Amino acid sequence: MIRVTRLNGEEIYLNVLQIESMETIPETKIKMMNGYYVLVKDPADSVLGQIREFIGSCFTFGKQGE
Repeated sequence: MIRVTRLNGEEIYLNVLQIESMETIPETKIKMMNGYYVLVKDPADSVLGQIREFIGSCFTFGKQGE
């Protein structure tokens, strides 16, 4: 899950596996798989960074045979 801040200042956590798309309009608009949209203060690059960090924490990449 990632933490984002709504336009009203409320912090919420989103399941990254349920995010369908994202756009900047100028705030960040996140479309969820259920069709709902979430408008957040966080820049899209920040949200993408959190997603990458989360996905990276779910997997261990190492050399074969270790």
